[in-house]
Amino acid sequence: MDKRRKKYFGCLANEGLQELTSEQRLKLFKKKKLYISSSVVAIPFNKTINLKDKSNFKIRLDPCPPLVEAYYAFILQRYQENINNVFINFFHQFNNYTIGVKKKEAKIIARLLFMNIINNKNAPGFDFVHLLENPDGIPKLENTPKIELYYTKREAMKLNTIQNYPEGLNEYLTGNANYFDEKLIDKVTIIKETIQFEGELKIILALNKQYKFEKYSTPLPSIGNQSENKSSKKTIKDPIFKNKIPTDDEMDAYLMEYVFSEKKTPKN
Repeated sequence: MDKRRKKYFGCLANEGLQELTSEQRLKLFKKKKLYISSSVVAIPFNKTINLKDKSNFKIRLDPCPPLVEAYYAFILQRYQENINNVFINFFHQFNNYTIGVKKKEAKIIARLLFMNIINNKNAPGFDFVHLLENPDGIPKLENTPKIELYYTKREAMKLNTIQNYPEGLNEYLTGNANYFDEKLIDKVTIIKETIQFEGELKIILALNKQYKFEKYSTPLPSIGNQSENKSSKKTIKDPIFKNKIPTDDEMDAYLMEYVFSEKKTPKN
């Protein structure tokens, strides 16, 4: 565990956190500077609001950014093997699909699976576009690369792991690492979603690196002590998580139509 996570892990071990009410916990978190307060105001549509009137503002408490980063890094480290299993189960199937096919054909298969992942329910449910103008004045619309959207969603996932399951943060702050076991995955939706999301992010990064589907400018962040470059031997087990990967029949039909078909270009 690196110094960043050590700063927060178990920092409230002697505070009797479990005996406190939710309100008392938040008060303690603020006192320990784990949570920070901010004034927020909801600006209604087609209506003016007096920003000088303090009664229009509400005080909101949110976990401080370093704590959010540290807790998310802890979750990834704790469930790294499960994240790796999502990656391994996918590429075990992918490698079987591409046995003996040419590089061009393998890229077609890879693109199908790449698109399948970035359009599934775990993918970012939003998009950004850029309206540009060429030197000749003709407009041009560019979509933000999908991988960059994944990193935007990851920032939201970090906060969601706390907001959607504050009990996990309580256990983390009291230093109860054993609480985060395999059984928790099926009990807590956000933990399972985080594992699946991170596994699929690793998959599309690997596919994109090999087949160059997208160019993107977002730097690849390193969270925690993930050993992404270390090689290791794993035994394929029954997958705990189901990737949005086509069935054998769907894949066979796709391959026959787009990869192995012998369609000829009509002669003029």
